[in-house]
Amino acid sequence: MNEHGWWSLPNSINDASQTRRAFLAGLGAIVSVGALVRCGSDESSIESPVASDGGGSRRWRPALPAAEPLMRVRVLRTGGPGAQAVIGTATQWLALETASTDGTETVLRGPVIVRLDKLRWSVTDANGLRAAVDAFEPFEMASLTADERDLLVGKRVYPGRLRLIARGDAGRDGFDVISLVPMETYLPGVVSAELFSHWRPATRAAQAIAARSFAASEHAWFGGRREWDVTGTAHSQVYDGRVEDAPSHEAVEATRGVVLGYDGQLVPGYYSSCCGGTAASAIDAIGTSPVNDVPPLAGRVGQDVCTDAKVARWTIDRSLGRLTRRFGAWGRHRGRQDVADLAELAAIEVLTRNDHGRPTRYRVTDVAAQQVELSAEHLRAAANFSGASLEAPRQRLWSSHVSVTIRKDTAGFAGRGFGHGVGMCQYGAESLARAGTDHQDILEWYYPGADIVKSY
Repeated sequence: MNEHGWWSLPNSINDASQTRRAFLAGLGAIVSVGALVRCGSDESSIESPVASDGGGSRRWRPALPAAEPLMRVRVLRTGGPGAQAVIGTATQWLALETASTDGTETVLRGPVIVRLDKLRWSVTDANGLRAAVDAFEPFEMASLTADERDLLVGKRVYPGRLRLIARGDAGRDGFDVISLVPMETYLPGVVSAELFSHWRPATRAAQAIAARSFAASEHAWFGGRREWDVTGTAHSQVYDGRVEDAPSHEAVEATRGVVLGYDGQLVPGYYSSCCGGTAASAIDAIGTSPVNDVPPLAGRVGQDVCTDAKVARWTIDRSLGRLTRRFGAWGRHRGRQDVADLAELAAIEVLTRNDHGRPTRYRVTDVAAQQVELSAEHLRAAANFSGASLEAPRQRLWSSHVSVTIRKDTAGFAGRGFGHGVGMCQYGAESLARAGTDHQDILEWYYPGADIVKSY
């Protein structure tokens, strides 16, 4: 518990006293954390569905959730011949149900092996019983064992039910495993995965609210649009399933139902590992949706308090020839023929910066004097691209805040931070927490003007 108390959150951060605002204004002088070696998610939230307008709803913004959402978390994505999922344990009985069985369940002994091959499901339990599931029909599984309600999938244990859905994009052999889990049961597995175990309670409380706000936004957008809201990876936010991490459970329980709001609507709580000292805006780094065009996501003014973190400054040297091939492959993958047609790269220069000084667009010039423009995050994606016979780089660009020097056959990147830099900086939040800042002030620092709302 901090001095303001996690159990008595105000409806609006704007109700805070002028003393607190003066305190926040002076936080820039705090010395930040410098001895940490692990980072949070590389690209947390970067593939948010609300990054674009999805073909419509130009003015849509999510409402504050009136009740606890049931999250649909894609925890496994299979593909290719022989792909399978192993679900449950040898001490567990499982129920399988499909829409066509009208509530009738098939009882199976764990572990259950699920495959999708040549348009047909194969669902076999430990006793050799094969469940009858029509081709490509979705089905759900849940534990019937009273003292073992969670379901093991691979090496992780997930609370709640699982839904298995065939996809049509993996040679007709791929399927997704989706965990159906209430928001407040889901969040401890996010907070634990996203932060170091020794980080402060205030950091965890701020992380819980940001993660809840992000997940609720995804849930609001994807209802009826696709079969899952978020992934369990850094493309959404990392989720470790059921965790026995007491501090993370306490942070979630203490902030239950609390989200970020603005003008009576929900603000997606984007965050990344380390901003490197300079904030990005959601419009520039995530996308141009109206969801992102709100003051709390425009980035805080001035230098952040994460600049002593080890990931705040870094350098990477890349083979110029291989970097050029990555740009070409990315251009073909994204339908950017101008990028695909580039000859050997000759220069990469900052073209525009946001109001805080962070690069937003780059100009790329090749040896034939051809020039293309790329957004900052597209530049990072192109430099990190793998596929088309290109292996993933041994060291990825950690952020799109870079300066580039090309000399002979090498491109040298001098970068700042880790992740897209929008919203909360996890290293900076921990730095503030170590200085005694409570989670409400951390959130005001990173989402200026946002309300902290007890939504349900």
